[in-house]
Amino acid sequence: MTECDCLDQFLSNLKKEKRNRLQDKFISQVLDRGQLIFFEGDPASHLYLVEKGVIEANVIHGDGKVYIFHFVFPGEVFGEGVLYGQEYYPFSTVARKESLVWKAPAHEVRAALDADPGFKSYIIGLLGEKLEQSYIKARCVAGERVEKRVACILLKTIEEFGMHNCKERLDTPLTNRDISGLIGSTEETVSRVMSRMKKEGIIAMEDKQLVVLDREKLLGYFDSM
Repeated sequence: MTECDCLDQFLSNLKKEKRNRLQDKFISQVLDRGQLIFFEGDPASHLYLVEKGVIEANVIHGDGKVYIFHFVFPGEVFGEGVLYGQEYYPFSTVARKESLVWKAPAHEVRAALDADPGFKSYIIGLLGEKLEQSYIKARCVAGERVEKRVACILLKTIEEFGMHNCKERLDTPLTNRDISGLIGSTEETVSRVMSRMKKEGIIAMEDKQLVVLDREKLLGYFDSM
């Protein structure tokens, strides 16, 4: 049986009499690691919701360099531009690990929004949160030294997706390539910064996950640049 906890939670914001109709319009899509979902420039036809796994949204520049917009995690939507008339997807999406997503035709979701003001308010809230996160990321990378950009992205990711205990383990794929794509730098430069942070005891790799050992030192790294 297909998992649907995130979909159920998403649809719980819709009036009960409208819920079953929209639920029937969502179909599941199982993705292997590295599998593409849609390309930048494809017709924007569906809204997507992540049930499990991690999705990367990116664009590829003419020189082949990948710029990562963001990662999309369980319970989050992507391709949301279809809800306000976007005709083409402005980025590509790819599964970073084995994933399960749901997708529904844009016109069906828009009809549900028009029929239920409460559901529309919920969606506006979701889009507002995504917009705020994009502003935070833009502030991280705008005109700052690479060291500060790396520290900012690490702090931002900890706040959103860190597993908080005695160490803060990032429960998300975040390689040097990812960080360079997120902040618009080269992988070599990011590698040097990350190596320095490891030597200073700020971060480490454990079980193939990035771990922040000393949040205060990371904050100091950010503030001192």
